[in-house]
Amino acid sequence: MPNQPSQTPADPLEQRILDLLYPYRDEPLTSRNGPSADEERKVLILCENIAFLIRHNHSRHAKKIGPDDTSIASRNWDGMMNGIGIAGVGIFVNGNGFTHTVLRTSVQRGESLVDKFTQLVDLSLVEFFPGI
Repeated sequence: MPNQPSQTPADPLEQRILDLLYPYRDEPLTSRNGPSADEERKVLILCENIAFLIRHNHSRHAKKIGPDDTSIASRNWDGMMNGIGIAGVGIFVNGNGFTHTVLRTSVQRGESLVDKFTQLVDLSLVEFFPGI
């Protein structure tokens, strides 16, 4: 039986992102003992960083983003898992009458969505960490 994460973020937005990512993560679903501490830490930090980007990007529109404004969608996930092509996965935020893309990537079978999103988030955070 897969284990749920042992640690949870304190903020509802971060928790919502963690919950949305759960079915796309292999380690909690395939590992008998659940995700390792390093895997869990990686996804928790990813959730914190995604929430930061959401808040930063939407603060200029004077809209407070709540957990229910955030969603994840995928295209061809089942096909990709069955060896047919790639899947597209995105995190989206509804605000001011529009759906805004926070992150979007493609994933091949055997690739980690958490790793792909982590790479994208790192690129998005460069402006906040000059010289790093």
